[in-house]
This record gives sequence, structure tokens and C-alpha cells, in this order.
Amino acid sequence: MTGILPRTSEVGHWLWTLIEAGLASLWWIALAALAAAAVWVAAAVWWRHRAVHELASRTRVELVPAATFDPELTEVGRVAGRLASVRSAGGTLPRRAAAVRIRVAAGKEGRLHYWWEGPERSAGVLRHSGYRRVEVVAPRAPSARRWRIRFADAAPLKRGGSW
Repeated sequence: MTGILPRTSEVGHWLWTLIEAGLASLWWIALAALAAAAVWVAAAVWWRHRAVHELASRTRVELVPAATFDPELTEVGRVAGRLASVRSAGGTLPRRAAAVRIRVAAGKEGRLHYWWEGPERSAGVLRHSGYRRVEVVAPRAPSARRWRIRFADAAPLKRGGSW
């Protein structure tokens, strides 16, 4: 090397030496790749198992609004913020197990019933409705009925899409 930059012949020699060293230790590279793939598969199986376990142990809270229930916009925003905090209150959970599900159905006497479902770890956040004139009913035993959610003739929204 005469100056700052090496000669072309030296660069070629260095590259060839590097290639020979890589080929000589190719089995180490293959072994490391295989080990990394095995760790990734084991982590994916564990994460899926954890998601299935968390989904099986979700908690449900029933909210029964009074006949005069008419929330203000600020009250709705405050409750929406509380529902958004359910994910962080649950800790590190798989995304699909940390979601909050809201169900609405008409009950007796035409009163609406709301059910909030979420991770069992964040049940304390779900039990505080935040609305005035809403009764929080103690959760009943989990029903054997599987709720099917279907949207007729509606394409799913893309993540971050507009309404």
C-alpha cells in the first residue's frame, strides 16, 4: 500500500481470502441459521399458545344504562380513552388477545345492554364504566354460546383506513 487507498491487486487478494474463509466456515453459518430458525419457530409457537390461553380467559362486564342515559361528548371521549388504556393495563400480550370487544344488544323492556370484553389482567379498568347513570353488573358465568360477528356485504377496513 503506497498511499491511502490499497492497490487493486491487494483488494482482489483480500476479497479472495475472505471468500475462502467464508467457505471454510460455511457449516458454522448454516448451523447458526438453523438455530436462529428453531428459536424463531419456538417463540412463534409459544406466542400463539399464550394468545389462545389469554383469549380463553377473557373477562366480560355488562353495563346497563338508565332510561335517561344520554352521555355528553366529553364523557364519551373520556370513556373511549379509558377503553384505549385497557391494552396497556393488560401488560405485554399478543395483539389479538389485548383487544377490547364491545357488544350491544336490546334487553327486556327495550333497554340496551352493553358488554365490554377484554383481557382478564385488565378487568379493573373494564369495571369502571366512566358513564353517569350506567349500572355495572357483576360478570356472570361465561356463556357457552359463541358469538359470531358477521358484516353482510362489507369489505374489511384496511389498517388506519377511514370510515
